Amino acid sequence: MTLLKIPLILSSALGVHVSLTPPNAPPSKTEVVYDTFNEWVITQHVNYGLLAFKTVYWALSFTEIAVIASRAVDTNRLPSVIQHAVVPFLRKIEVTPITSPFLFATAVVIAGGFLRRWCFRTLGRFFTFELSVRKGHQLVKTGPYAIVRHPAYTAATLQYAGILFLHGQQASWLRDSGILDRVPGLRFIVLACAVERAITVISLLRRINQEEEIVKSLFGDEWKSWAKVVRYRLIPGIY
Repeated sequence: MTLLKIPLILSSALGVHVSLTPPNAPPSKTEVVYDTFNEWVITQHVNYGLLAFKTVYWALSFTEIAVIASRAVDTNRLPSVIQHAVVPFLRKIEVTPITSPFLFATAVVIAGGFLRRWCFRTLGRFFTFELSVRKGHQLVKTGPYAIVRHPAYTAATLQYAGILFLHGQQASWLRDSGILDRVPGLRFIVLACAVERAITVISLLRRINQEEEIVKSLFGDEWKSWAKVVRYRLIPGIY
């Protein structure tokens, strides 16, 4: 039964990877990039935080998969160096079962990645992680942008909440397996990643007003007509 966790672990890691991988190249020097402190924070995330977070997330995912595999396969067939150096370490880390909270949180993380990917595909070349105006920029009003005005930020917030619940709940593998006590510095790394993502998500939400002012100035009445139809920014019927 525990082996069924492996595709779920991989799916959540893939959802995070897709969500945090820019779909297009950064804006060129001929395109307008809005320079504020908030944008500087997001730029640092794009330049350094994205790769660091994805690396840590994949590393933890593959470690949990390796722990599960160490109980399920005949390790005597593995190379001796792995048998004597890796397997004993893996077997000191506990395997946690599939639970309802795990399934729910994994679904939320995957849904956040799917929604972000939908936004990337809908905006096409106009989607950049940096706040910019690309040549021939158009106001896109289809797909998820026909539901709320900032669905990519909805997706980022949803996925971060899912990640916190998936790995932060008491019965999660990260907290219940003992790995935090057996890998020196891992607690600090995990905490740093959580704080970095929190700062980034908050910065994205703070960007909404500025982004709307820019889009409104570019498209005028077209934006106003769209905003009357798509009334909510992040959550239909709420905000």
